[in-house]
Amino acid sequence: MIEKRFIGLVTAVGLATSFCLLSVERRGAALESPPPGQQKAVSDEKTVEQVYKNIQVLNGLPASELGGVMDFMSAALGVGCTHCHSNPWDSDAKSTKVGARRMILMTRAINKENFSGNPAVTCYTCHRGRHSTEPLPTADLATTPAPDVTATATKPASLPSAEEVIARYIRAIGGDAAIGNLKTRTSRGTEMTTNRMTPPQTLPIEILQAAPDKSLIARNDPRGAALEGFDGSKGWTKDVRGQREITGRELADIKRRADFFRYLKIKESYPQIRVLAKEKVRGRDVYVIGATSRGDSREKLYFDVETGLLVRQFVAFKTAFGSIPEVTDFDDYREVSGVKLPFTITWSRPPFSSTLHFAEIRLNAIIDESRFEPRAR
Repeated sequence: MIEKRFIGLVTAVGLATSFCLLSVERRGAALESPPPGQQKAVSDEKTVEQVYKNIQVLNGLPASELGGVMDFMSAALGVGCTHCHSNPWDSDAKSTKVGARRMILMTRAINKENFSGNPAVTCYTCHRGRHSTEPLPTADLATTPAPDVTATATKPASLPSAEEVIARYIRAIGGDAAIGNLKTRTSRGTEMTTNRMTPPQTLPIEILQAAPDKSLIARNDPRGAALEGFDGSKGWTKDVRGQREITGRELADIKRRADFFRYLKIKESYPQIRVLAKEKVRGRDVYVIGATSRGDSREKLYFDVETGLLVRQFVAFKTAFGSIPEVTDFDDYREVSGVKLPFTITWSRPPFSSTLHFAEIRLNAIIDESRFEPRAR
């Protein structure tokens, strides 16, 4: 790994905002291009060497993209930050950090000379989720070679239309009328986060959301309460370190996640949808739908063949070094006031993951609108 301290633990709360506002505190490169009004601000931002110490091979990289680069290398090697970093985080005390710099230069040279600079060869090309690589094929390859997939190709089974899959999902969770009556949602439970560096941490969490796009997340950290809010136009956070306004890409991200009906009104959220395949998720048959959102985010949605419920969402989180799989799983659906909602939601983007277990979910409770607004300093 290289020069930067991860800014806190990436918490996945905000994974299915239409069920309840679960807000992932993402860092690094955004999945989508910034909105037109933000293009100039992004291009004018400081580079990593202007913000962080001891930058030697990533000079010129926008500072906001460093977190995504760190995440990509963690995922590619299956390690946490401390595999390369020590305290202080800009120290070169660990040989793994010095070696990472050499690997970055090596892959850069390969891609420049052979792939016009595109990241065709990355850390994952050789590491495959392990910190060490295998220099030779396994000994039993000669006697048990991989099957020739071209010789066993079969005609794919017929699939339903995307409209049929979505219509069945809407019926399964309660129907259009029940969804249209939703105004607020209050969820209380626990959030367990992991990061491959420290023991898992479990904290109480409360999430408030009001249609169409207001949200508040409150975590009870041992160091003090931590709040993250969006009032429909302004985003903000407040913790023991103080309060700050959320801007730029981070604001666009929290606004997208605060969409109350994102996974409830699928056709409005995803103007382009098509069925891709029939696969298995955790041993169950699912229909896989390719979906393009209003913001041009390309995702995959997985619907259980038997129940019709949404069980997984997949998106490729783009970084300057390559893409990382970001997966959200929805489990333990229960009926709340005529609408079925998942009481367990697990988000993962290596090396981080977060699991939300809700003990209570209430719909259409009265929420004071001022709770979504930035607090007085």
